[in-house]
Amino acid sequence: MVIAKDLREEILRKLKTEPLVRISASEAEYLELANNFPYKIEYHESEIYTMGLASLIHELITGMIITILNNMYSSNENYLVLGSNSGVHIPKFEGGFYMPDVMVIKDNPAFKGNSKSIVTNPLVIVEVLSPSTTQFDMEAKLPEYKHLDSLQQVIFVNQKRVEVSLFTRSEKPNTWINEDFYNLTDSFLIDGNPISLEAIYKKVKF
Repeated sequence: MVIAKDLREEILRKLKTEPLVRISASEAEYLELANNFPYKIEYHESEIYTMGLASLIHELITGMIITILNNMYSSNENYLVLGSNSGVHIPKFEGGFYMPDVMVIKDNPAFKGNSKSIVTNPLVIVEVLSPSTTQFDMEAKLPEYKHLDSLQQVIFVNQKRVEVSLFTRSEKPNTWINEDFYNLTDSFLIDGNPISLEAIYKKVKF
């Protein structure tokens, strides 16, 4: 597709000078581009959002969280832990496609249409915040995530300092509970299991 090729070249050109690129595109153009784009690419309100390579600290934290969750669910085959190459579609809003850093899915994944990589039923979503994407993650993606009926928790992990923000769905409709943690000695629950900030930030040197 010529248009998708042109979009790819324009985005790669902008990434040479811009930490976060936003560019208008159709849903079809996004889906065509997402299949072979070298970086994480998302779609929100008719715009493509993407950034270049993630930092070393970002990847250290992401890798540690995946390890923690895989160990947590190692004896339970009903849970899958996925990295950022898997996407999420918000069924309530056509055109919302996001790629969380980490996802947990319970039972069988529900896919968007014929896709084998875009799901609609995550249980837990984790985003490791980057300076260029923090506002987009928390102000744009979080409200969209909350429309996923299956989703029980959204976790934001700061890579610049020790800070974790946890959003947990309550039993009251449309009500989420926010908790913030700032110390390595703090811990919180993911799906009822305790996770320490010390474990998340292991090997990270600020």
